[in-house]
Amino acid sequence: MDPLIALVVVLALVEYAGFTVVAGRARLKYEVAAPATTGNEIFERHFRAQQNTLEQLVAFIPALIVCGMFSNATAAAAAGFVFIAGRFLYYRGYVKEPKSRSLGFGLGFFAIAYLLIASLVGVVGAMI
Repeated sequence: MDPLIALVVVLALVEYAGFTVVAGRARLKYEVAAPATTGNEIFERHFRAQQNTLEQLVAFIPALIVCGMFSNATAAAAAGFVFIAGRFLYYRGYVKEPKSRSLGFGLGFFAIAYLLIASLVGVVGAMI
């Protein structure tokens, strides 16, 4: 695996771990006892943004790795950095006001879309 791709994977996981810590702190601050996931609107925003990031990582990490292997690793890593920035903006925006999450969501969506398309083209090209 290209070291740049590995770096992006690690940074995305560190970001997710950070979101998990922030959501956990919100759980304590707003007194939402586990296993409850509702009870305070601000906590729920933290929780939803953290969970949405987890859901996105399921597509992002494999797409990044495959794209890095079968396409341009530098371009894949650049898309990965866009995804990470998008997730930060998404989390921050969602917690502030859910309607303001669009920019972050869009950046992440287009990064994943690029990675998936480039992966598909690269894999098919390798098979031909």
